[in-house]
Amino acid sequence: MSSSQPFRVLAFVPELLTCIRIESGVQRLGGFLESAESLDGFARALHTRPALAIFDLAIDWVDIGELVRECMSAGVPLLVFGPHVDRGVLREARDAGADFVFPRSKLMTDVTGTLREVLAGARA
Repeated sequence: MSSSQPFRVLAFVPELLTCIRIESGVQRLGGFLESAESLDGFARALHTRPALAIFDLAIDWVDIGELVRECMSAGVPLLVFGPHVDRGVLREARDAGADFVFPRSKLMTDVTGTLREVLAGARA
Protein backbone atom coordinates (compact mmCIF):
# COMPACT_ATOMS: atom_id res chain seq x y z
CA MET A 1 0.00 0.00 0.00
CA SER A 2 1.44 3.34 -0.93
CA SER A 3 -0.67 5.28 1.53
CA SER A 4 1.16 6.88 4.44
CA GLN A 5 -1.93 6.39 6.60
CA PRO A 6 -1.88 3.02 8.39
CA PHE A 7 -4.90 0.83 7.83
CA ARG A 8 -6.50 -1.77 10.07
CA VAL A 9 -7.51 -5.33 9.24
CA LEU A 10 -9.85 -7.26 11.51
CA ALA A 11 -9.36 -11.02 11.73
CA PHE A 12 -10.99 -13.98 13.40
CA VAL A 13 -8.33 -16.64 12.89
CA PRO A 14 -8.04 -18.87 15.96
CA GLU A 15 -5.03 -20.86 14.71
CA LEU A 16 -2.04 -18.91 16.04
CA LEU A 17 0.54 -19.66 13.32
CA THR A 18 -1.90 -18.71 10.56
CA CYS A 19 -2.82 -15.53 12.41
CA ILE A 20 0.87 -14.60 12.79
CA ARG A 21 1.47 -15.08 9.05
CA ILE A 22 -1.53 -12.91 8.20
CA GLU A 23 -0.42 -10.26 10.69
CA SER A 24 3.05 -10.24 9.13
CA GLY A 25 1.56 -9.74 5.66
CA VAL A 26 -0.64 -6.88 6.86
CA GLN A 27 2.34 -5.22 8.55
CA ARG A 28 4.47 -5.53 5.40
CA LEU A 29 1.76 -3.51 3.61
CA GLY A 30 1.78 -0.78 6.26
CA GLY A 31 -1.24 -1.84 8.29
CA PHE A 32 -1.96 -3.50 11.57
CA LEU A 33 -4.04 -6.50 12.49
CA GLU A 34 -6.76 -6.47 15.12
CA SER A 35 -7.45 -10.03 16.17
CA ALA A 36 -10.95 -10.75 17.51
CA GLU A 37 -11.16 -13.19 20.39
CA SER A 38 -14.77 -14.25 19.73
CA LEU A 39 -17.52 -14.07 17.13
CA ASP A 40 -19.25 -11.38 19.19
CA GLY A 41 -16.03 -9.38 19.37
CA PHE A 42 -15.61 -9.76 15.61
CA ALA A 43 -19.16 -8.50 14.98
CA ARG A 44 -18.68 -5.51 17.31
CA ALA A 45 -15.33 -4.58 15.75
CA LEU A 46 -16.86 -4.56 12.25
CA HIS A 47 -18.65 -1.34 13.13
CA THR A 48 -15.31 0.42 13.63
CA ARG A 49 -14.89 0.09 9.83
CA PRO A 50 -11.62 -1.79 9.30
CA ALA A 51 -10.25 -1.79 5.73
CA LEU A 52 -10.84 -5.55 5.53
CA ALA A 53 -12.25 -8.39 7.63
CA ILE A 54 -10.64 -11.85 7.45
CA PHE A 55 -12.37 -14.99 8.67
CA ASP A 56 -11.16 -18.59 8.90
CA LEU A 57 -13.86 -20.95 7.60
CA ALA A 58 -12.31 -23.87 9.48
CA ILE A 59 -14.63 -22.71 12.27
CA ASP A 60 -17.46 -25.00 11.24
CA TRP A 61 -20.09 -23.68 13.64
CA VAL A 62 -20.42 -20.26 12.05
CA ASP A 63 -23.40 -19.15 9.94
CA ILE A 64 -21.61 -17.94 6.81
CA GLY A 65 -24.67 -16.13 5.49
CA GLU A 66 -25.02 -14.16 8.73
CA LEU A 67 -21.31 -13.35 8.73
CA VAL A 68 -21.53 -11.96 5.18
CA ARG A 69 -24.66 -9.93 6.04
CA GLU A 70 -22.91 -8.40 9.09
CA CYS A 71 -19.91 -7.39 6.98
CA MET A 72 -22.13 -5.96 4.25
CA SER A 73 -24.18 -4.04 6.80
CA ALA A 74 -20.99 -2.53 8.25
CA GLY A 75 -19.60 -1.79 4.77
CA VAL A 76 -16.51 -3.92 5.36
CA PRO A 77 -15.16 -6.21 2.61
CA LEU A 78 -14.79 -9.82 3.73
CA LEU A 79 -12.01 -12.25 2.90
CA VAL A 80 -12.68 -15.83 3.96
CA PHE A 81 -10.44 -18.84 3.63
CA GLY A 82 -10.73 -22.50 4.40
CA PRO A 83 -9.35 -25.94 3.66
CA HIS A 84 -9.16 -26.62 -0.09
CA VAL A 85 -10.62 -30.07 0.53
CA ASP A 86 -13.81 -28.49 1.87
CA ARG A 87 -15.09 -27.13 -1.43
CA GLY A 88 -18.63 -27.08 -0.05
CA VAL A 89 -17.88 -24.44 2.57
CA LEU A 90 -15.87 -22.34 0.08
CA ARG A 91 -18.78 -22.53 -2.39
CA GLU A 92 -21.23 -21.65 0.38
CA ALA A 93 -19.17 -18.55 1.21
CA ARG A 94 -19.09 -17.50 -2.47
CA ASP A 95 -22.82 -18.09 -2.81
CA ALA A 96 -23.49 -16.08 0.36
CA GLY A 97 -21.65 -13.12 -1.18
CA ALA A 98 -18.24 -13.09 0.53
CA ASP A 99 -16.06 -10.60 -1.35
CA PHE A 100 -12.95 -12.78 -1.48
CA VAL A 101 -12.83 -16.57 -1.02
CA PHE A 102 -9.55 -18.50 -0.98
CA PRO A 103 -8.38 -21.98 -0.17
CA ARG A 104 -6.03 -21.75 2.83
CA SER A 105 -3.13 -23.05 0.72
CA LYS A 106 -3.47 -20.22 -1.84
CA LEU A 107 -3.64 -17.54 0.84
CA MET A 108 -0.69 -18.97 2.77
CA THR A 109 1.49 -19.34 -0.35
CA ASP A 110 1.74 -15.55 -0.72
CA VAL A 111 -0.05 -13.80 2.13
CA THR A 112 1.39 -10.36 1.39
CA GLY A 113 0.72 -10.51 -2.36
CA THR A 114 -2.79 -11.82 -1.88
CA LEU A 115 -3.60 -9.15 0.71
CA ARG A 116 -2.16 -6.46 -1.57
CA GLU A 117 -4.49 -7.58 -4.40
CA VAL A 118 -7.48 -7.93 -2.08
CA LEU A 119 -7.00 -4.50 -0.51
CA ALA A 120 -6.59 -2.91 -3.95
CA GLY A 121 -9.80 -4.63 -5.09
CA ALA A 122 -11.65 -3.64 -1.93
CA ARG A 123 -10.76 0.02 -2.43
CA ALA A 124 -11.58 0.08 -6.15
